[in-house]
Amino acid sequence: MTKHRKNKAVVENSANPQGIELAKETKPVAPAPPRLKSKKEEGEVKAPSAPARLIQFFKDARKELSRVTWPTRKETFKSTGVLLVLVAVSAAYLGLVDGFLSWILRLLVG
Repeated sequence: MTKHRKNKAVVENSANPQGIELAKETKPVAPAPPRLKSKKEEGEVKAPSAPARLIQFFKDARKELSRVTWPTRKETFKSTGVLLVLVAVSAAYLGLVDGFLSWILRLLVG
């Protein structure tokens, strides 16, 4: 028996009693071609020497530094001020905790 739902024919059978539309069979996917080895993997290309690698490192580092967005003088001073305030607050907090723990230790031992 064939039912029509939204202009799509759905075939009912014992394996599909609800009349759910079944997916069409697809062709099997062909396996991927074997991976080709690079020249380096085959051993044909030698690794660059240590001085050549060092020179390449400095060239790459210079290229990266040219891409950096450096902060302005105003941003630098502002960030430095925030840092100094945070260091002062941290130092005061640690000094208070140290003094309090020293006082408790003197009471217990002394």
